[in-house]
This record gives sequence, structure tokens and C-alpha cells, in this order.
Amino acid sequence: MSKKRTMKKRAAWEAKQLKKEMKKAKARKRRRRLLLLSLIAGGVMAAQASRKPKPTPGSGTVTLKDAEPGPLAFMMSEMVKGFLQDPSKKALADKMNVSVAIQDLDNQEMAATMDFKASDVTVSNGAAGADIYIGTELALLLSLSGAGKGKQMLQWLKTEDGKKVVNAVKSGRFKVKGAIKNAPQMALFQKFLTPTG
Repeated sequence: MSKKRTMKKRAAWEAKQLKKEMKKAKARKRRRRLLLLSLIAGGVMAAQASRKPKPTPGSGTVTLKDAEPGPLAFMMSEMVKGFLQDPSKKALADKMNVSVAIQDLDNQEMAATMDFKASDVTVSNGAAGADIYIGTELALLLSLSGAGKGKQMLQWLKTEDGKKVVNAVKSGRFKVKGAIKNAPQMALFQKFLTPTG
């Protein structure tokens, strides 16, 4: 009788070990599949990025597309003109081939799109059809210019302006679309807007 009990215990233990091994094998397969999918997705993103034509260096001109530019379009065009006076900012803009729309969430009519073809920029009213969309309160967007990079940004997030931006992101008052799909261009745009010095 004790032999039967021992054999049952051993069979149960072996079944338990077999289940553990099967779970581990499934987990390994899932990890491999996930790794393969992420590699494929990365390859697709790289292929899409390489398909976009590389812009030839521009002349640094800023053009207002609309006959009557809105206040935000005018402000953005003047800001871009100022940035393009700096040779390092012009060099950054020469690498850009993207359109970025900025819209005030409190006033839907207050929207502008900047279309970068190297350092030749066309600014228009509205936010339709842009590669990257940024929607927020304009005061929050303007406060982002003081964020800096790396450790400076972490310190800035502890300030009053930084906390306002974090709260806006949490509450859905700061929306960004298309930034991941156009990540390299978004990074260039962010560097372009960050003050030097």
C-alpha cells in the first residue's frame, strides 16, 4: 500500500514538473515571438523612414501660406525666422522633412501647421493633415521651451511649469499624435525648438 502511495506521489510530482516545463517552453516561445515581432516592426519603421526623401539643404526662408495668417501662424513663423538666424538651428532644420501642427485646445480655431522642407518652412492656418499633431494650451506649450534636455529636463519637471505640464498630460490636456511614427523627425523638431546656450 505504501508503494502505491509513493508511486502516486511520484507520478503527481512528475506531472507537476512536466507542467512547469511546458509553461517555461510556452513562455520562451512567447518571448521569441515578441522579439521577432519587435524586430520586424523596427525594420518596417526603418524602411518607412528611409523611404522619405532626404531634403536638400534649404535657403532658410519662412513663407506664410495664407493671405490672412492667424495669430498663431504669424507667431510661429516669426519664431521659426528667429531660430533660423542661428547656423546650428538652420543645420538642424536642413535635416527635417516633416509637418507639425500646433493647436490650442481651448480655442480650436487657434491652430497652425509648420511644413519643414529642410530649412524652407511654410506656415499655414489650421492643423489638418500634419505628420505630427500637438494639442494643448498655448501657455503650456510656450513653457516647454525652458525644459532643456537630460538632467535639466528632470529638474525642470520639479518646477511649477513642469508640474503643470505633467498634470496636463495626465488629464488629457496635452495631446501628441504621430510622434512615435515620426520619432526621428520629432526629435529634430524638439532640438530645433530648444533654446541654445
